[in-house]
Amino acid sequence: MKYNADTLAMELSVHELCTMAHKSGHLDARRPHRSAAPVKSRELHRKLQAGEGAFYQADVLLVNTVIYRGVTYTVTGVADGVIEQNGTVTVEEIKISRGASAGEDAYSRLRCYAHFLAEARHLARVRLRMRVCDRQGEGVRDSYSEMSAADLRDFYCGLLDRIEPHARFELLRRTELISTVTDISFPYPSPREGQTELAESTFRAIRKGERLFAEAPTGIGKTMSTLYPAVKSVGEGLCDRIFYLTAKASTRREAYAAAGKLFEKGAKLRTVMLYAKEQMCLCEAGCRRGSVSNCDPDACPYARGYYDRVDGAMFELLSRQNGFPRHILLEVARKHRVCPYELSLDLSRYCEIIICDYNYAFDPAVYLRRYFDAEEGERGKYVFLVDEAHNLPDRARSMYSATLSAPRFEELYARLDAIEDREPEEIMGGFLLAFRRLASLCTEQRVKHEDGSESGYYINRAPLRDFIDRADLTRRRLDSFLKSHPLHRYESELGELSSMLRRFCGIGEYYDEHFLTYVELKCGELSVQLFCLDPSGVLNTCSARAVAAVFFSATLTPLDYFAEILGGDRRSRTVTLTSPYDPENLGVTVVTSVSTRMESRAVSYRRIATLIAATVSAKAGNYLVYFPSYDYLESVLERFRERYPRVKCIVQERHMTQVQREAFLDRFKEDEGHLRVGFCVLGGSFSEGVDLPGNRLIGVVVVGVGIPGLSNERNILRDYYENKCERGYDYAYTFPGMNRVLQAAGRVIRREEDRGIVVLIDDRYGEEPYLHLYPSHWQNICVAGDAKSLARRMQLFWQGGAPQLKKD
Repeated sequence: MKYNADTLAMELSVHELCTMAHKSGHLDARRPHRSAAPVKSRELHRKLQAGEGAFYQADVLLVNTVIYRGVTYTVTGVADGVIEQNGTVTVEEIKISRGASAGEDAYSRLRCYAHFLAEARHLARVRLRMRVCDRQGEGVRDSYSEMSAADLRDFYCGLLDRIEPHARFELLRRTELISTVTDISFPYPSPREGQTELAESTFRAIRKGERLFAEAPTGIGKTMSTLYPAVKSVGEGLCDRIFYLTAKASTRREAYAAAGKLFEKGAKLRTVMLYAKEQMCLCEAGCRRGSVSNCDPDACPYARGYYDRVDGAMFELLSRQNGFPRHILLEVARKHRVCPYELSLDLSRYCEIIICDYNYAFDPAVYLRRYFDAEEGERGKYVFLVDEAHNLPDRARSMYSATLSAPRFEELYARLDAIEDREPEEIMGGFLLAFRRLASLCTEQRVKHEDGSESGYYINRAPLRDFIDRADLTRRRLDSFLKSHPLHRYESELGELSSMLRRFCGIGEYYDEHFLTYVELKCGELSVQLFCLDPSGVLNTCSARAVAAVFFSATLTPLDYFAEILGGDRRSRTVTLTSPYDPENLGVTVVTSVSTRMESRAVSYRRIATLIAATVSAKAGNYLVYFPSYDYLESVLERFRERYPRVKCIVQERHMTQVQREAFLDRFKEDEGHLRVGFCVLGGSFSEGVDLPGNRLIGVVVVGVGIPGLSNERNILRDYYENKCERGYDYAYTFPGMNRVLQAAGRVIRREEDRGIVVLIDDRYGEEPYLHLYPSHWQNICVAGDAKSLARRMQLFWQGGAPQLKKD
């Protein structure tokens, strides 16, 4: 339902009207989100329509406009058929159904079409025909009825009665709330350096319908610089909704706070934060059993009767406030006993700012179909604001890759009884036979181990269509079995495998020249992977769901690499902004006398420990040291503690919980004269998204150049980009690694008054391409040859003399 400012009418389809008016019953994730065979349904429609005579008109467009209780409604629909014969008008609805009846929604649509015909043609009575057909195109059943124009009008007004609260909230949103943003001013008295440029670039991109890629260093205020012009664009009618997309909870909170500041300035827009289902679940049993959804009325009281109660919860929220964070959603959902996750999604229909994770816009499995689906979606004018966009390429590769592992299937198959579990045993056995045949493809570097097992692999740029088809058939047979045997003893395990097959086959639908098939036999264990090499194609398609998209981060280096891999095209624009902070407040020193390559690490441990000590010797305070791996970290830490036992070390442990991570950061206190050195892993939870301003962090040491570990997947990426643009190693290793380094270095200097140092240790920092990957605001880069000269550099920096230093 959408308000048309030109006609002053609420516009919606007959399907939408009937769905809203008859909303009731349970929330059940076991039901598919759409017809399993929409193409076949359309074919059956055409076949039935073609069999009618000369008096039959197929697919008749009907439009009705009425003012009801002060609200103008324009409702549009397409009747499957209209028959005019012997002075009688018959309207038809065709329903392709598994059951014997058409359902309440279908009969309501039919009556709406009959009412529209009666109104348009001044008919006293209309004949109605409901035609129900099974999915095989057989067993057609016709049922007839006849209604007067008055009865049809009463029925139609009854539908409008039911949707009136929704219409009035939408009317309020469109006519009063959105208009409040037209004249709002920037919420801060004086924009920072670069903030105006980013805001203007964002507004220009939205107005022109472009994609903007912006590298904006810490301190510019990226969140407000992008959100403010996007909100102004809503007021000017350039977009309907803003999707603020990010990978981290901390940046979601920042976006919500920024929306709150704009609200205080007079922009009375509504903002909702969407969370993962697991974070919102109130059900004692949890929302999942393994990979199988537990969101059904049998297991969850918040799903049972959801549609009978959700409107009460939603209207309470809309009447109370304009911002909807997690704790408010949970409070109201608990009160009305509805699922808070689904409530947040339904509530988002009445919000202009939707703050959520990347996957709600880009993931093929969980994207918001109510907005972005080609058939079912709202098809509004959206703007994507993609924060911390440097994280998106790897996230997108993961979203569009899928792996099946034979041992997962073999383990359950071995537990099935050939007699008691005859049907699933036969289904699984046939699939495993097809799976095991893939081992014969693994001839590359095939070796036989001492225990008799074998290893090898197979790579192909084409999909294994026969295997994908077999996987899809297996998934459909498992689903059918589980539907008829919901209490089977292995229901959960079989459901998990069905979900894995569904994802694998779903990814297969996106397979093109940007994908690769990788079959691996490792010590006798077989796996097959559909690997997304280059996410630019799928991200381009997803970004096209919005009228404009802004991708921004403090580290998009090099910018042309990110613009390409994030789906940019010829109409995309890029902008690099300078840091608003005084460059003299940051001292960057490069130590190029040490190699941290794998073969050199064993002899580097003591030297690295000494260099860390030299870094922290000039000023007591809080420091973080980042390593390429836990093994490297632990080896250097052991030497460091041996030599400097009085220095307080805070160490990142493997597999830390959220509570442990917060405790780690809490130990970096805002005090002077206390020396603390944190030992972390580069690319881990403490190398980005961590805000330790002022004296909570005064220095960062990065050991190595951050390149991802060597792997088959990375080498495949290297070969792909080498063929594509002759920069394979840079695309697969150098650029992702340098972004990790820049993110870690960005933990220093979080406020205008901060001062701090960054030390980079590796001989490659003095070579290409690294020399051209340093940010423009690193203006005081020095080189130190050993620990003694490094200590001297640190001493001079803290004394204020770093800008005068020359390279050794």
